[in-house]
Amino acid sequence: MAERRVSLLGDVVKVDLAHLKSGDHNNEEAADGEQEPPSFSCLGIFGSARERCCSVQRWKNRLPITKWLPHYSLLDLHGDVVAGITVALTVIPQGLALATLAGLPPQYGLYTAFMGSFMYTFFGSCKDLTIGPTAIMSIMTAEYVSHGGGPTYAILLTFLAGIIQVLMGVLNLGFIVEFISGPVISGFTSAAAITIASTQLKTLFGMRYKAEHFLDIIYKFFTSFNTMRLGDSLMGVLCVVLLLVVRHFKDVKFSPDSRVPCKVRKVIESVWWTLATARNAIVVLFCAVLAWYLQTINIRPFDMTDNVEGGLPPFAVPAFSYERFNPATNQTISLDFIGIVRDLGSGIPIIALLSILESVAIAKAFAKGKSLDSTQEMIAIGICNIMGSFVSSYPSTGSFSRTAINHNSGVRTPMGGVFTGVAVILSLLFVAPYFSYIPKAALSAIIITAVIFMVHYQDIPGMWRTNKVDLLPFSATFIMSFVIGLEYGIIIGVVISLSLLMYEHARPRVRIYQKVTASGVPYIYVSPDRSVLFPSSMYTSQKITKSLPDASESCLRFIVVDGLHVNSSDYTTALTLKTLSDTFSKQQVTLIYTNLKPSIVDSIRGARPSQFHHCKTEKELDALITACVSQWRGNAGDCATDVAQDAPWSIQSTPNGIVNPET
Repeated sequence: MAERRVSLLGDVVKVDLAHLKSGDHNNEEAADGEQEPPSFSCLGIFGSARERCCSVQRWKNRLPITKWLPHYSLLDLHGDVVAGITVALTVIPQGLALATLAGLPPQYGLYTAFMGSFMYTFFGSCKDLTIGPTAIMSIMTAEYVSHGGGPTYAILLTFLAGIIQVLMGVLNLGFIVEFISGPVISGFTSAAAITIASTQLKTLFGMRYKAEHFLDIIYKFFTSFNTMRLGDSLMGVLCVVLLLVVRHFKDVKFSPDSRVPCKVRKVIESVWWTLATARNAIVVLFCAVLAWYLQTINIRPFDMTDNVEGGLPPFAVPAFSYERFNPATNQTISLDFIGIVRDLGSGIPIIALLSILESVAIAKAFAKGKSLDSTQEMIAIGICNIMGSFVSSYPSTGSFSRTAINHNSGVRTPMGGVFTGVAVILSLLFVAPYFSYIPKAALSAIIITAVIFMVHYQDIPGMWRTNKVDLLPFSATFIMSFVIGLEYGIIIGVVISLSLLMYEHARPRVRIYQKVTASGVPYIYVSPDRSVLFPSSMYTSQKITKSLPDASESCLRFIVVDGLHVNSSDYTTALTLKTLSDTFSKQQVTLIYTNLKPSIVDSIRGARPSQFHHCKTEKELDALITACVSQWRGNAGDCATDVAQDAPWSIQSTPNGIVNPET
């Protein structure tokens, strides 16, 4: 439910007028037109604050499960069980693969998969969204795990990112993610997808090399063909082809004219859909069985997954210190909390923002026009990460592919996440020892086929057709993500995008042309197309000043500024307009404003310009210009009197020299 947000001060400072509704004395005061002044007692302020922050509705908004759980039905249970188990069949093999992408042991992907599913059930507001490991979060985590901190860094990164997310939600800072533009997101996602796919080439083909960044990976890949393993290569390529083909099985439909009975048709379509949805689990299962069989006859053609530690992780607070051995100096280095935070650096806020951005974007895509509380989503994702860090999770967020599966499986409520989490826990308890039979090439194939569709090449023609300038932040983000890293690529893209936004606000379009009043007096008409604030005040002033040389001699006496589209102003703008007004006054040029809002009028008057004229209608404007012309000709009194008979205004001189038309 959409929630109207106003400032806390506006909510808690209320006028206590309840006493006006009862009592003879109050009625007498009301009859006399007198009202008791507003009451701003501390008790009233804190009472209103308590009502806003601690009301039942407020807590229901922050705990969405209280809205749908009382109405939960058996039909909901059936849909959630089917969807939850279906998602689990996808997240289990994906979790194993994504953990290796993050530079962590495989079981950490499963740790990340279950706690977020549980927490989002209580705090999430989108029934379709599934929380867990994703490719982007994994590759970003790998950037900081590679510093040598291993799981300790990943877990603490999860905790700190979650703290930031919850704080942003509590402070209603959801608008911040709106400053990350679509082209930046598109460029970053595309670069991340290509980077992720490139990191999997080594295990897909069973090659042996070490590389740190994208360009190094590509170079090492093409120079290390002699290390390629035939078994891994065959399995990897076949898995990629199989996954891409089976992916389209869900789109197979019988023709309406088919002679196949309706019930049989539905069963066959359901089988195809199940194969497409659970394709990752099916491929992993097939490859694991094949690898196990070959091992029983002493044939080991595949590079296998490391042993997966079974059982549940301990529930513990993340470590705030770390010791690691430095082989270069043969010494053990101890890092306290500050040292770890310094190592993680910009990764903490970047991971927090990207996690929110990815989750909110997916939730909005599946909201189908319904209002989505972005602030609540921030809090939900933050809690998922905070609680996840207590069970050794690395940063999690919403997964688009699994959310789509959840939606298509007929999920009814967020309770589907509970069944996903339970299935993941059961796999850790009973199936984990068998995960070591999964070939690494199969997991790499799962990752590659998942990320190749994240490359937004189709956005480029759209940006070219709509606004070519958007190609600049897109290209900068895309290229710099390869050159200097994903975390810096998105920062550069955001900076460029915000710079373009600020430039747009600093350079309003100002229409300038000549018009003639009803009485035949020409003037210069200036109309900015938006509010004039401090970035654009000097530019607008220069545009108005430069309009004078282009005008004919008869137009040099009047400049009319139309403020119809000016909705706000500030102190800098008021001072700039004052300087402009003073300059024109010395040149015997009259500056006139029309269609200004009362707040803008007050702002300009507050700067005390030497002249100020404001007209609300064309009739007032014509009368004012006519009166000014008459004054210049030495007939100010007679002409002003004649004009005043035709228009409801008069010129009044004030002590500070301001001349105002009044109705």
